[in-house]
Amino acid sequence: MREFVTPEDAREQLRIDSDADDRWLAIWIPAVSASVAAWLKQEWRLYVLQRDSNGEVVTDSSGVPLPVLDSDDLPVLQPMVIAATLLELASQYRYREGEGDNAVPADAGHGYVLSRAATAQLAPLRRTTVA
Repeated sequence: MREFVTPEDAREQLRIDSDADDRWLAIWIPAVSASVAAWLKQEWRLYVLQRDSNGEVVTDSSGVPLPVLDSDDLPVLQPMVIAATLLELASQYRYREGEGDNAVPADAGHGYVLSRAATAQLAPLRRTTVA
């Protein structure tokens, strides 16, 4: 799976000046990227979408929206996806034991994947579902 931020982006967000946390970043950048992707439920929601001359989203033959591709033919990530990944990394870094912003409210049960800040950043992109 593609990682949504680079170690350099993460170091800047976390204000890390040394390589002391490189192992932590190597574990958590892919984990948080996967959590962000899972929370959105549909892969195409991660990306900036192609639009035709009328502003309509371009889809493939099965109706799946097509992403804009960069110069390396990689889909261009939504800025909100990058921001949410950085926010979640910061929360996980600060609260490594699951306390603070990562704590699930006692009355909420289970099912929280991301911190409140990351969830708020991604909410406009997510497909709604009814339980």
